Amino acid sequence: MITKIKNLLLSIGINSIKEHPEPFLYNYKDYDLNQISDSDKIIEHRNFLKSVLEDENNRLGFIENKTSQIISQTSIVFSLVGLFVPIIMDRFEDASLFLKVSIIFLLIITFSLYLLSITNALKNFDIKKFRYPYSNPANVLDFKEKSIEQFNSELVRDYLFCINKCVQINNEKATNLLHSYKAFKLGNFSTGIIVMCVCSMLLFTKKEESSFTIKNSIEIKNLDSLLKRNRPIIIIQKDTLNKEKVIEVKK
Repeated sequence: MITKIKNLLLSIGINSIKEHPEPFLYNYKDYDLNQISDSDKIIEHRNFLKSVLEDENNRLGFIENKTSQIISQTSIVFSLVGLFVPIIMDRFEDASLFLKVSIIFLLIITFSLYLLSITNALKNFDIKKFRYPYSNPANVLDFKEKSIEQFNSELVRDYLFCINKCVQINNEKATNLLHSYKAFKLGNFSTGIIVMCVCSMLLFTKKEESSFTIKNSIEIKNLDSLLKRNRPIIIIQKDTLNKEKVIEVKK
């Protein structure tokens, strides 16, 4: 049971992985081909590693695109749920204490999961944390007096180093995205439970109509005679100067 709880907390990013290991265990400095006879091999190695690096850059674009989508979707759902909170609380005003506590607990869990989803997704936009390597432009100057094979060999070593680091960083970003998606999915599940409870209350409970009772009523006698006696008399006079009618009310 404890293991399942730990795995659940790990899947939504509460117990996050401290450090992601490098995916490949090679040492890029071990690449030592630099002879003219190895020219074709070096070029093939360079082209292959360049395509791998481009694929990893495409993977990065896909991860960032999905991260932006889940942030926007979670924000919209979070706002919609917030709009229905007053209606939910009003509907459960006359419910039992246990039901009130359960609904409030579910609301807290739901909002916490949505906030956790946004927090995990926003980790991918921490520029200071994720620093991508790149080939050293100074190699052009450092190897200008050397052969093209030596230059390509150095470029292959740069690619080997960059690929290992890029895959490591992208794996960490993909993990954050999975944590965000898992928290978002659990938040939607919790929202569904709340909606089912509210619908059940609407279907199986009848709201009592408000009524009032007059105690110690007062009886008014001879109301008709009082109205006839105090009926106002309306006299219409004509103003000869302004040629307008003046209404005078006498009681």
